[in-house]
Amino acid sequence: MNTDLRTFRLVCAPKDVKTVEELLRAQGFEFRPEPFYSMARILEKEPFPLGESVAARFGRIYIQDRSSMLPPLMLNPNEGDVVLDMCAAPGSKTGLLARLVGRDGFVLASEPSSDRLALLRQNLRKVQAVNTATVHYESQKLPLPPSSWKTIQLDPPCSGWGTLNKNPKAMEVWKGEKTIPLVNLQRKLLAKAYELLAPGGRLVYSTCTTNVQENEEQTRFATEELGFEMFDLPRPEGFTIADPLLPNMDEVLRVDGSGGGQGFYLCGLRKPGDEEAQIPDTCNPPGKKVNLKRTEIPGSADLAALPEGEIYEFKGKAIFLNKHALKTLPKELRWQGFHIGKFNRDKFKPDPFARCLLPEKPDSSALVIDKPQDITNLLAGQSLPAPAKGKGPVGLYYKDMLLGFTGKKGPRFIWTDK
Repeated sequence: MNTDLRTFRLVCAPKDVKTVEELLRAQGFEFRPEPFYSMARILEKEPFPLGESVAARFGRIYIQDRSSMLPPLMLNPNEGDVVLDMCAAPGSKTGLLARLVGRDGFVLASEPSSDRLALLRQNLRKVQAVNTATVHYESQKLPLPPSSWKTIQLDPPCSGWGTLNKNPKAMEVWKGEKTIPLVNLQRKLLAKAYELLAPGGRLVYSTCTTNVQENEEQTRFATEELGFEMFDLPRPEGFTIADPLLPNMDEVLRVDGSGGGQGFYLCGLRKPGDEEAQIPDTCNPPGKKVNLKRTEIPGSADLAALPEGEIYEFKGKAIFLNKHALKTLPKELRWQGFHIGKFNRDKFKPDPFARCLLPEKPDSSALVIDKPQDITNLLAGQSLPAPAKGKGPVGLYYKDMLLGFTGKKGPRFIWTDK
């Protein structure tokens, strides 16, 4: 297999898989399934950049290296679980975690860099990970109570030696003593993760490097110095797994990249014991809770389609706050819920990509498109005829699959992503 494989994953319910694949093929893309995850695909033909496809623009696919999909899959949270992603940007793994925990679950994503935090939120918006919230912290300093999480993903900054096909200078930039700050940071993050985990809680630690100091030696630090126990990770089908570089570590996964994808290291760690996560004092979210009875909501938006939670107004933005965030995040933590639209006085306008607000079946005002070229034309600024005059926003569907909201002006449908 080629180490430069282009891979992506579908972002949809099982019932929409055929529709997403049909949409891609209609634009000339060809692909084949991956064996390790039912939603992963290998790109075989790319007539134009995949990121410009209709499916990508509406977040129905997400371009992601196959090895990068493994940490959430190995963590394997149950539907309804609450997960902390300690080093989340750009959001690839966060978005996959959000799919795995499902509508009734929740993912808190932490990122210290302002620029990368903006990218994280942008990517979560595109894939409509409405069951997430984000925080702007150095994760080793997160103001979260001890023993308050049962499931944590930790993919810390690393030297990136496993990405040489994309970053050929990574080993030159990060060599010798230059990796010492990374190793020290990784240990601080591991120590914080141990503190935050409730007894019996699980953590998957991963890197995209082949450096033993950042991999097996960190696992040894976690078990011998912090008190973690290793748990066995299953061997994913379709990957070449190399032997660990230190003894007594048969449970870890060292993906060498020769089977396609980046070189990766994964380790499953468990905090000994068995206790429920500690629940902190109720948080005090920023903004103002919206009185929906006094709010003008477009008939095309179905707020009942959201998971359980509240809608707040913050500086004109409509922010969805998941029930798990409201129940589990402490008042000391500054966090942001999921952006679903904006308010103009008492009028609510949904975000164009907020398919989380659409009913499963289109109403009479919706624009239902059968030809991908019509969607491309709409996105390019061409209006489409409407059967009757009216105002938007209205639901936008490709056949029976939810896409988002589009505008309507008189007898024409128009697109705006503002």
